[in-house]
Amino acid sequence: MPNSIRPRNALLAAIKRIWWLMATLLVIMSGFRLLFAIQFAHPEIFTDFFSALPSAFAFGVLHDLRILSLISLPTTLSLLWMRQRTAKRWGLWLSRTTLYWTFVISFIFIALAGDQIYYSYFQSHFNILAFGAVEDDVGAVLISAWETYPVALYLAMILGTTYLLYRVVRRAFLVSHFLHIEKQPEREQVEMMFNWHFSCHLVCTVILCSISLTPVFVELNKDFPQSNFVRSVSENAVEKLAETVWNRIQEGELSTAKEFGYATADDALRELFPNGIFEGETAFSKIPTQYFKPEISSDSKPHVVLVVMESFATHLLRFQGNDFDLLGSSKQHFDDGVLFERFLPTDNISAGSILGLFTNLPYRPNTKQLSQGTSQGVTFPTSSASLFANQGYDTAFYYGGETNWRDLDKFLPLQNYKEIVGQEEIAERYQLDLEQDAAPWGLWDEHLFRAASDRLKEAQRPTFMVVFTTTNHPPNQLPANFDLPELNPSKSFLQLAAGNQDLSTIQQQQILTYQYSNHQLGHFLDDLETSGIANDTVIGITGDHTAGMGIPFAQSELILKRAVPFVLLTPDSISKQYQANPLTPGSHKDVIPTLFHVAGLGHKGYKGLGTSLLDDSVYHFGCNADGFVIYDGGLVNMRQDGFDSYRWSGNGYLINDESDDENAEMAVNRYKAIVSLCDWLIFAFSN
Repeated sequence: MPNSIRPRNALLAAIKRIWWLMATLLVIMSGFRLLFAIQFAHPEIFTDFFSALPSAFAFGVLHDLRILSLISLPTTLSLLWMRQRTAKRWGLWLSRTTLYWTFVISFIFIALAGDQIYYSYFQSHFNILAFGAVEDDVGAVLISAWETYPVALYLAMILGTTYLLYRVVRRAFLVSHFLHIEKQPEREQVEMMFNWHFSCHLVCTVILCSISLTPVFVELNKDFPQSNFVRSVSENAVEKLAETVWNRIQEGELSTAKEFGYATADDALRELFPNGIFEGETAFSKIPTQYFKPEISSDSKPHVVLVVMESFATHLLRFQGNDFDLLGSSKQHFDDGVLFERFLPTDNISAGSILGLFTNLPYRPNTKQLSQGTSQGVTFPTSSASLFANQGYDTAFYYGGETNWRDLDKFLPLQNYKEIVGQEEIAERYQLDLEQDAAPWGLWDEHLFRAASDRLKEAQRPTFMVVFTTTNHPPNQLPANFDLPELNPSKSFLQLAAGNQDLSTIQQQQILTYQYSNHQLGHFLDDLETSGIANDTVIGITGDHTAGMGIPFAQSELILKRAVPFVLLTPDSISKQYQANPLTPGSHKDVIPTLFHVAGLGHKGYKGLGTSLLDDSVYHFGCNADGFVIYDGGLVNMRQDGFDSYRWSGNGYLINDESDDENAEMAVNRYKAIVSLCDWLIFAFSN
């Protein structure tokens, strides 16, 4: 390289390129944020909350700037060693910097695009659920992704975009732009510019990483409208992904209890049971025994069946009707029973919810699943199966998928589930072909319900059975010969789901599998009724989590973002002994104690977390890992820096903006106490 080339010019060029890249990426990231708002916002955002959007975007720019300041800092720091380097050294620096920025920008683009796909399904930016992709059945996950989304197109777009980015970045860091023979600036000028750049970059990075960027413009107050969605607009996909990874890395023993400030199990017990008498040596033995009211009796012990429906979302039930028959014959059974609408799953993926029901413990936010973590080989005295086995019940788990999913085949025997039946056993029994009679996640629900029904008909002893369906799961496939009523969605549904356009292929399949599963549930319930089994069986029906369909929710419908139904069906001889309030708030932690109660076992004494939803004498609340807490007065949306509280608006699931902070704080403290006590219990059981 000619001696006339003056490397000092390169330092100024490098500084300009750093700021140019940051400015360009800020604009692009704001474009993704605008696309996010347009794609997922409820129509009310652009009317009632439109004035808050500029501030949301402004805070979003600060979030983006924090990320960009961090990722560009290595380039700035490297300039400390390049101030007096030779042209040859600068050539090497430019080559490596080009590769670094190509990788960084590609990662940002993939994260931003992936976050929008993620949000369309989970109604959330990246969070701990993302680990399900590697901790779940990886093969089924890949097949589902391949058959649901145009993965090949996405990969081609990623490769093509990465190549184009490389070309652009390489041009930005072209040697001839850095090392040229124009007049060299004075050394003092270069040093001043570099010192200004270095100091400004470092100080801005420290400040942005040190302060909270909570969007105060949507803090709860009576004079300014707020929206949970507006708050999410400012969030950054890269930050949320980093936060997710950090939460998993820092998970340790009692991490939940430490986070919420419960230094001992006794502290959590006193908060959760303020009038309790704590006797015993261990945390579990100190839990007060509950005797549910009213006392329910039965001539003989009824079967107890818990049906957990895949992706059984409450929000779709709003649109049930003759022209949009999602439930089939299930509707009549739901009408005859009790449908609790103010109800939440303990987690927002299948594993967390089903394991919470197995162990009868609420899911602790941001923790590994019990069947795969350090507690995999632990026997939990709180187990739902043990609760019924101790009363003389046979215990069974019937699953449409493979029993080794999430290591359940190893975990459940330790929890007193004596019979574990999955797709292999059902296929062998009914001579099914897994190529024709199953989807990637398991058998069609009709075969699972057939096996469960036959098991109850053959029962010689009272049986506690958990049935877990799989068909209503991506890629949302259906059997070739399915026969369902035609669906004619209303204008209001099409407006929300597709902006008055036709539903996408994915949405159509999601609705069809939702309809199919509910119709098969109805056939199962009809069969139990026709055979007379229903006269001796109490049945609970709930969902493991909601279904992401790209349907936005108004602020008043916030609970629907996570809500699943809980339906309670009991024989007439039992139902006449209690008066249920369908507006009682609850969550998965209350399912097992409620079933224990209606089975006529409440007088035996229940030791565990949660309570019967039929007992009016106790405090009721429901909780979800997403930070939702519901109680008699309303709903709480927890955040890292506090919470928003809302009151119920009439009878149903709608809320209004009227706050109820005093009672809301008690509900929040109960939630913190129950998951912290759960942490202490798991710690004690594991040691």
